[in-house]
Amino acid sequence: MRRPTNQHMTEKVIVIGAGMAGIMAARTLHDAGLDVTVLEARERIGGRTHTDHSLGGSVDLGAAWIHGIDGNPLTPLAQKLGVEYGYTDFLNRSVTAVQAYDEDGTPLDQAEYALGQQHALAGWYLAAGSILYAAPTSVKSLQDWLDFGLPKPEGLSFSAEKGYLYQSLISTEYVCAADAHEIDWQLNEQQVGLTGGDYLLHGGGYSVISDHLAEGLDIRTGHAVTQVTVTEDGVTVTTSSPTDVAKKEEIACSRVVVSVPLGVLKSGAITFEPPLPDAKCGAIERIGFGNYEKLAMRFDKFYWPREAQRFNYMSTGDLSLFHAWLNIGYYTGEPILVSYHAGKRARHLNQLSDGDLIERTVAVMQRMFGGDIPAPLNYARTRWQHDPFSQGSYSFDQIGQQSGDRNALAQPVENRLFFAGEATHPHFHSTVHGAYETGVRAAREILQQL
Repeated sequence: MRRPTNQHMTEKVIVIGAGMAGIMAARTLHDAGLDVTVLEARERIGGRTHTDHSLGGSVDLGAAWIHGIDGNPLTPLAQKLGVEYGYTDFLNRSVTAVQAYDEDGTPLDQAEYALGQQHALAGWYLAAGSILYAAPTSVKSLQDWLDFGLPKPEGLSFSAEKGYLYQSLISTEYVCAADAHEIDWQLNEQQVGLTGGDYLLHGGGYSVISDHLAEGLDIRTGHAVTQVTVTEDGVTVTTSSPTDVAKKEEIACSRVVVSVPLGVLKSGAITFEPPLPDAKCGAIERIGFGNYEKLAMRFDKFYWPREAQRFNYMSTGDLSLFHAWLNIGYYTGEPILVSYHAGKRARHLNQLSDGDLIERTVAVMQRMFGGDIPAPLNYARTRWQHDPFSQGSYSFDQIGQQSGDRNALAQPVENRLFFAGEATHPHFHSTVHGAYETGVRAAREILQQL
């Protein structure tokens, strides 16, 4: 490593946010010899990676998977730190990874359901890649593609029809944390996925990785940034305490890395003086920011099939709910089950009290798995939508968004403000490795100025 110069040592950099992007920006700058302080509004680090240990095992309530282990910087970290992870067959190619149920609780045929999923995947590949499938220019959203006529074989069985519905519509809504009419399918196709499969972190979780990367860094929790003022001489960052808004502090520095979630930028919780450039403000407004919520529950024993990784409940209606379940017990042997929702479903359930949500969740479990299932021994629930320091879950490509918006969001301002976070990555957005890479990129932009 190149020896730090005296100029490096006189640089004072503030990083706003101690999520993966902020931690990696600070880690990179610190290791290059700069004076770096991370300001985090929460009383913990990790941002939208948050591992819960209250259920007797580690459950990630935010990001939970390494999406694509090949060439992913998180893979060697997990291996080095002894974080256990296991393969999740999201596309159900094994046929046995998912057990699906009809709305009345009838188990669907696993092989036929998986066949329907594969037909939907083949239809998407044909729609996206075949020059013979030319859609009108007005067809942009996921819902448009479905309405236009996604290629679909005739004569599918009842179970295959349900698998087709899940993979063609519901699964994508969950991946994007948004609703079909909001998702720009043409932009979404530009997202790049790493190979090697998806692996759930279940032994220690993401907190092990973020804690390791944060070792030795100056991280000040409980410091919510409210204003960033750029002058000719540098930058002044104003903070307040989440528990005492009257308690303010001003910190002077030479440069700032802004790594807060896109939802915070959208909310205007941080004031920038002078205001951010129009191109960046437009990108903040146009890029979508979705909702994705989880309910993790621990029971006294397994009331569901232990051999399935996931469960799909194919409810119908204007607001179909409880489609997606993750069996933590498949990986750990612990009787922990996670129900998760996205888009309008997540926003709807966020209006329920804990008691109402648990009651409705257990009622669906009884319908699927049968028997008299008691309330969970313990549970952990997310409300990322209402968290003032995230105001949502992660970004998605939204109707009205422009192809260069993510790059515009990432652009530095006056060589004083630098931007990181999953929403700034043009290809790996909505992933932890995307956030990781943008933190390193923002740090290198600063180093290049020196």
